[in-house]
Amino acid sequence: MRASTIIIVILALSGTQAFGFGYHDAITNGTVLGGFSPYTIALGTVRAVGASEPASIFTNPAQIAMHQFTVQLSGSSISWAERVIESDIDKTVRTLMTNSNGLAAVVYPAGGITIGAGVVKVAEFGYEGMHIIFDDPGAPEVGLALLESSGSQVEAMGSVSTVISGPLSAGFSGGVRRAAAEYQYNYASFLFSVPDSSNAWSKEKSEFAWHAGLALNGDLFKSGISYSSETEYMENILAFGGSAYAEHLKKTTVGFEAEITSPFDQNLFLGKLFLSMPLTKSLEALISVSFDDNRVANRAGFGFGMGFSGRVGRFILGGGVLNRFRARMDTAFPDEASDRVDDSYTIINLGVSYSPGDLL
Repeated sequence: MRASTIIIVILALSGTQAFGFGYHDAITNGTVLGGFSPYTIALGTVRAVGASEPASIFTNPAQIAMHQFTVQLSGSSISWAERVIESDIDKTVRTLMTNSNGLAAVVYPAGGITIGAGVVKVAEFGYEGMHIIFDDPGAPEVGLALLESSGSQVEAMGSVSTVISGPLSAGFSGGVRRAAAEYQYNYASFLFSVPDSSNAWSKEKSEFAWHAGLALNGDLFKSGISYSSETEYMENILAFGGSAYAEHLKKTTVGFEAEITSPFDQNLFLGKLFLSMPLTKSLEALISVSFDDNRVANRAGFGFGMGFSGRVGRFILGGGVLNRFRARMDTAFPDEASDRVDDSYTIINLGVSYSPGDLL
């Protein structure tokens, strides 16, 4: 009975989209990883504007138009926590950490165009949750439920970009987005009259996916717009924003980006404010704040990021840290009482880029 109840809930949720960490995300699209490089992480997972780097293949490929030959590698560690809150007290805390998050990409100028290719992990299906079950709040426990999942979504893309006119460029990338996940549910009964039960299932699908964008890269002002396509386990994403160079403010660049997931349908909004400030000729500091409008129990999501980018010879080294939280109402277990669930994650990303420059 317990297993069938869980399966019914899973089937009901499989057509919905949730955001944050939790089993709701694990059984739908996974927890979406918005940033893939130190620069994008530190600037709040920017997509349409920001750095011109090979990682832009997976966000706004127009950013790499006329980019010099560059190879980029990055990896990250991500820790999630979900706190089940009842009467403003942590009732249950569940955590998960993944270290298998990475990006490898390369871009190469070929005449009037720039071509690129890369692979990156874009979503994580992992989750581990345990819940003690009661028939009545004041009665002894009757069983223990355990929900586990693993897997990820990975993109492998090729891209092409070019300058259309003056500072205006356009880009397109396309390739395969592969989702693969495995699930396990176990129920251990504390009652002799109710047997133990378990269920295991999996999903796997590869689909064509694409990213496209425009970028306007002026001397003092930059702007961009990007779009990422929808597949069965990933919503489409529209992002746009701009940045301005303020020489009188210690040569700081300040910017804003709006990201809309599932535009014209759910219209889930994420806003980002960011700045980059040079500390020396070869080192800059990065900082950002982000926020969303999905209010639960009068709590809006909020994030804070920071990092650095520095050049050492022909290498660019970078690091970024981002902490973000948001709230939701339901838990993975249908009989787990709560006022709300607070999700949070912290991602630490380190990366390196190499450009041979005049050696080509």
